[in-house]
Amino acid sequence: MPRRPDESMTLLTTMMERPLDAGYQEAADRRTAAGLPPATSTRTVLVVVLALLTGFLFAVAAQSLRPKPTAAAAVKKELVTRIEAFQQHGTEQEAKAAALGKEVRDYEALALQQSGGPDLTSTVKDLEVQAAAVAMRGPGVTLTLDDAASANGQGDAGSRPSSGFQEGRVTSGDLQVVVNGLWAAGAEAISINGHRLSSTAAIRFAGQAIIVDFRPLARPYVITALGDARGMQQLFEPSFAGLYLSQLADQYKIRSTLTGSDSLTVPGDPSLRLEVARPLGSSAPSTPSGTRSSSPTTERNHS
Repeated sequence: MPRRPDESMTLLTTMMERPLDAGYQEAADRRTAAGLPPATSTRTVLVVVLALLTGFLFAVAAQSLRPKPTAAAAVKKELVTRIEAFQQHGTEQEAKAAALGKEVRDYEALALQQSGGPDLTSTVKDLEVQAAAVAMRGPGVTLTLDDAASANGQGDAGSRPSSGFQEGRVTSGDLQVVVNGLWAAGAEAISINGHRLSSTAAIRFAGQAIIVDFRPLARPYVITALGDARGMQQLFEPSFAGLYLSQLADQYKIRSTLTGSDSLTVPGDPSLRLEVARPLGSSAPSTPSGTRSSSPTTERNHS
């Protein structure tokens, strides 16, 4: 009698041909002989009740394992909500102040034209541009900096000016170097995340936050610089600031992109205000600092 090909695999053959254990098979045969189904149904009331009870126990266990809110978490949530509300309110007020400032400048220009004196409208506009008091539009470049993708908040910033920032993060010193490089490359106006850089708006740090004119910035940091886009790119990339930016990418994996555009906008600095005003062409004494002369023809300095 020829041997079976699977004779050496008796255990596997038995499991495939008779998967039911011998004891269970015997019990099934007894139920069949007694006129009952080979196995009890899974739809019995007991099985359904046990399934519901098991699901309820799992739900209770999951709920108990969920971390319970603490008093500190509640206070933190409330503070975050209040900060977001104040930031939104501040943004709305800045927009309103900018709109009102434009109306004031329009009325001032009209008053200068109707005063009968020298037309100082063009002079005022030139001074506003130089003082960064008004928005500007034109060609330029956009430089975007962002933290390293693997930044985990550990380590330090190495040998670069960090001011306590952590490795892989963009620091206030990094932004200062890059912005100075753009000024040197011919930028005529610069803003960071919509905040205009003027003589009174510097890049600083507060703890682990970067601030411009006392306003915190959120990553990524988008630097908009107006000027000759191609000329600025050609001068910036081989400069110290461009090489410094390349080192940040190579050593700390900080990401950056530099693109040119034909139409960019930088806003005016809303914090600028008239500090000194005095009449022209008269012997009247100068008005105190921080006040405005009643004469419609004035000489103005912005800080």
